[in-house]
Amino acid sequence: MQHPSRSSARLAHNSTGSSASQAAESADKPYRDPTADIMATCNKAGLHATACVAAFIDRRKPDIVRESASFMQELAAIWALEGLEPEEIWTEILRRIEVGELFLRLNQPPHRKKQNGRTPRPWRISTSKLP
Repeated sequence: MQHPSRSSARLAHNSTGSSASQAAESADKPYRDPTADIMATCNKAGLHATACVAAFIDRRKPDIVRESASFMQELAAIWALEGLEPEEIWTEILRRIEVGELFLRLNQPPHRKKQNGRTPRPWRISTSKLP
């Protein structure tokens, strides 16, 4: 698939008989497909994530640290490609931690005496999964 500016430059060149300087300008600026950048970043992120999990399975702590750092760098590159600020992601992580801690506190038995051998609970959460 051709870049739109290249096809329009060719149309302008063919229809007006433009000078060689316009052709040199388009040759000086090679087109780089943004999809290639996205795919390369995704491949690198997947490679480092897989290597991190493999190191975890083999219990190789130095490799876990190194691959985790590499994966985090690739995540930051993905965020940048998508126009996201890191603060947005860290805010979401913090929100999930706080919700999980709230669920844990709500699931703890109150400080009351047991009735019939059971501690009454005001509210029971049926899952431990974070949102």
